[in-house]
Amino acid sequence: MNRMNSASIDIARFGQRLGTRSEGTSARREIVACLEQLPDGGQLTLSLRGVDVLSGSFADEAIGKTCQLLTSGAYGDRTMIVASPSADLTEDLSDKLAQRKLAVLCRVGAAAKPSWRVLGQLAHPLGETLELLMDRKSATTKELADALGIAPNVCHNRIRHLVQLHLVREERMGTSAPNTQYRFHAIVE
Repeated sequence: MNRMNSASIDIARFGQRLGTRSEGTSARREIVACLEQLPDGGQLTLSLRGVDVLSGSFADEAIGKTCQLLTSGAYGDRTMIVASPSADLTEDLSDKLAQRKLAVLCRVGAAAKPSWRVLGQLAHPLGETLELLMDRKSATTKELADALGIAPNVCHNRIRHLVQLHLVREERMGTSAPNTQYRFHAIVE
């Protein structure tokens, strides 16, 4: 991703032990302001490096509510990911996102050799489709359906849900009667 289309917020600047909704509200204001400054198609990374405790209350208020805004379409096709030094630091966040029926991608470990996981709620078929797209970096619905061995309309429904959750990007390739053609891209490298 073009660096001009990305931004990062170090959540540790709000404290090392983040526990209250009021702290989360303050953080959310800054997160939303940063999203608003990004160009369409931009990506915000929320870094948890330096955070010792991330409670569910803070996580829901700061990150869960921001994810809710993203899926409402308030910020176009901007995306948001989380970067965490460890998986256990994100457990409460994942629970809160699942309660909201949301999901976000999380890079766990060092940036040089990260592993990716989904925080929140994502049904197995959606996870399977997302994983394939992340491996391929880019694909059409037909290419994904063929690789997964499923009907194109089933794959279309899966990928639409992933787009709505802002876990993948779509690129309009043009129109051909009766449907517009799209290519879908992973939001992480």
